[in-house]
Order: sequence, then C-alpha cells, then structure tokens
Amino acid sequence: MKKIISIIVLIVVVILVIVYIGKKPADVKVPVNTVDNSGVVSGIKIPKETYVYFNLADKVYAVNPADAKVTWTGRKVVLKNWIDSGTIALKEGAFEVKGDSVVLNKFVFDMTSIAAMETGSGKGQDMLSKHLKSADFFDVEKFPTATFIAKDVMPNGTSTTKYTVKGDMTIKGITKEISIPVTIDRTNPGTTVAKGSVDLDRTLWDIKYGSDKFFKGLGDNIIDDIFNISFEIKLNTNK
Repeated sequence: MKKIISIIVLIVVVILVIVYIGKKPADVKVPVNTVDNSGVVSGIKIPKETYVYFNLADKVYAVNPADAKVTWTGRKVVLKNWIDSGTIALKEGAFEVKGDSVVLNKFVFDMTSIAAMETGSGKGQDMLSKHLKSADFFDVEKFPTATFIAKDVMPNGTSTTKYTVKGDMTIKGITKEISIPVTIDRTNPGTTVAKGSVDLDRTLWDIKYGSDKFFKGLGDNIIDDIFNISFEIKLNTNK
C-alpha cells in the first residue's frame, strides 16, 4: 500500500512540474494595438505567443533629444567608393506604458537639422546639406519633420535583446510601413539603450533626384535609391 501511495505521489509531482514548465510567466502580458479616434494605430501589438518583457512602470517615458544619435548614409551607384554621410536630430520621442503594454508612441525627427558630415569628394558638406533640405530631396521648408510610430514588436528567435520593430515612417507627408532590426541593451541599471539600422528606398517617399529609375543619362551622378538610417537612443527607465 505504501509503495502504491509513493508511486501516486511521484506521478502527481511529475505532472505538476510539467504543468509549471509549460505555463507562461505570470508577469508576461501580451500588449494589443490601441486605436485613437481618427482610426490611427498608436500602440504596439506583440504578436501572439511571443514574449517581450517591458518591465517598466506605468507612465510616459520621454527621450531626451541629446541622448539620441541618428545618422544617415548615401552612396553613388557608379562610383562605388563614393559615400556621403551625416546626421539628423531627434526633435522629440515618447511612449506610454500601461499594464506592461506600450499604448502610445511617437518619434519626431527634425528634418531642418539634416546635415552632411562627410562627402565622397571630401568637401562641399555645406553645399550638400543645403541641397538635402531643398525640394530636390526632403523639402524641409514644406515638411520640417518626419515621424515614426511603432506598431509591432517581434523577438528575433529566442534572443532577449534582439527584436524587429515594425511601424509607420512618414517622410514628406508620405507614410510607408518599415521593419527595423533593433538591439536593446539593459545591462546598465536604470538605462535602456536601443540601437538599430535600416535601409530605405528613398523613392517610396517621392525623393527621386539622381535616381536612374526616373532620369536617364546621369552617368556617374546616379545616386543610389537606397539610403541607410542608423540610430542609438538612450532612455532613463528608472521606475
């Protein structure tokens, strides 16, 4: 009889262990999209059965523009070693957490700040900066800002630091959905650092200057349609 009871107890223990392992962590909440009165998605949706640990107190988190570094890189098609690069300032950025879900978020970039730091010719930075602000490129007088609103976050495999963030990028009044690989570093207590880099096709935002899709006979002045945006943003996440 004692042997039977011991076997029953052992079976119960094994079942409890299996159930415990199979359970989702109790503190994991799966955020859902929120939609404002205009019908625009303003929150982050975590795909079903994936886990993203925000682990942040309920409040609005604002990014200090001084703690954000945003850079751009462009190239010429024929001249393979021709690389132009520079910076863009973050004007403002914030997101709101409620119940471990990001329910509102918006990042605004100051396009009037776009500047060339290096050019393929090694000179003419001021001239290029002025040209980028003109109607040939970003037309900053008419469109002084660009915005990004995140919609979905998906972990890359089993990594707890690498994610893909999908959202809406608006440049020159045109909104396109993009996906950005992002790495999150939380090793420094109270500070979260997000790093990312994405290649974008500028013609999708009606930036056609120097593109051989639209102009012929450009010779070695063809500008690659693909440009890169990279960023590093530090955020104070003390509760």
